[in-house]
Amino acid sequence: MGAAAAVAVMRMKEREVRDAFRDARALNPASAMSLEAIGIGESGALRRLKRRAVIREAGPGLFYFDDDVWQAVRGMRRRMALLLVVSMIIVLLVFLYGKATVQ
Repeated sequence: MGAAAAVAVMRMKEREVRDAFRDARALNPASAMSLEAIGIGESGALRRLKRRAVIREAGPGLFYFDDDVWQAVRGMRRRMALLLVVSMIIVLLVFLYGKATVQ
């Protein structure tokens, strides 16, 4: 359960970064702002979002939030989670089937 809690906290912190950019209206290259003006500092969530190109640099020290990329990243994460759950169910079914045939 610790891993699930860590993922939940990570997602919450990413949403906080998203909300800060939305509140500052830094949502495209023309409205890009410094992190200081947005009211956030460097954090793990910010670095993750930068790596995934959700937070983009429009100019030196000016950043904006790319909502299209955010939606794509969220969709990919959902697909990966679904794939994990389906894989776990298949493994469980194979295990149960193997156990039932041995008896």
